[in-house]
Amino acid sequence: MGIEEKGYTALITGGSSGLGFEMAKTLLSHGARVVVAARGGARLEAALAQLKELGDAYAVPMDVRSEASVSAAADWFREGFDRLDLLVNNAGIGNNAPGMEALPMGHPFCDVPPGAARDILETNLLGFFLVSSSFVPIMLRQGKGSLVYVSTSDATMTGRGQLPYGPSKAGAEAMAAILAEELRERGIAVNVICPGGFTDTNMAPPGAKEFMLKNHRPVLPPTVLNRTILFLASAEAEGLTGEKLVGKELDRWLEERGIIFRL
Repeated sequence: MGIEEKGYTALITGGSSGLGFEMAKTLLSHGARVVVAARGGARLEAALAQLKELGDAYAVPMDVRSEASVSAAADWFREGFDRLDLLVNNAGIGNNAPGMEALPMGHPFCDVPPGAARDILETNLLGFFLVSSSFVPIMLRQGKGSLVYVSTSDATMTGRGQLPYGPSKAGAEAMAAILAEELRERGIAVNVICPGGFTDTNMAPPGAKEFMLKNHRPVLPPTVLNRTILFLASAEAEGLTGEKLVGKELDRWLEERGIIFRL
């Protein structure tokens, strides 16, 4: 039944801005109950206020790098909700990590502050593990669920100047592939999604959007994954696991597989 099912519940990490916030908005607009998780503070409170105008929205403070923080958020969730249908591991950082702001575009990898490298790896890779470890058991008790990891393009993962961001995403994709196999027979789907190009979010380094526009390169909107997440929440995606879906290429991907999705 997918998102049409009454009480369908989704949790999105990094849900207070960017891709996560936009996915939360679109899921709410289609009747889902949505919990957004992010580091606590004014941004999370402001995001929740906007989301509540669209539907049944909630927020929980969570630092995906902290085992204690993730565990506390999972305890909070279990006390207030009886199901978890969709878990979107979207929290991530890159060139917006503290210590990276002053580095020019094209900087050599040895200029990356070790603290920033650690923060990126812990957020994008360890965070995926911690959140999945704490919340997937809820799905295991249900015998069903969908786990999604928001990644980046293959070119970005291995491109020049992409240390440590690229390897952090590549490692998480490898983790998703392993989880897809481990959870396949337990009724839980595991898939990876990515925008498919430079996206206008706060993860971009200062001046990057202007550079792209000046050089006539495409800039994707933060809504680029909305249709993709709706598809993965739908009945049409039932049984789909171990895939990587690219937001800007979703319609072609669906057509190639003969899948009709009109939601």
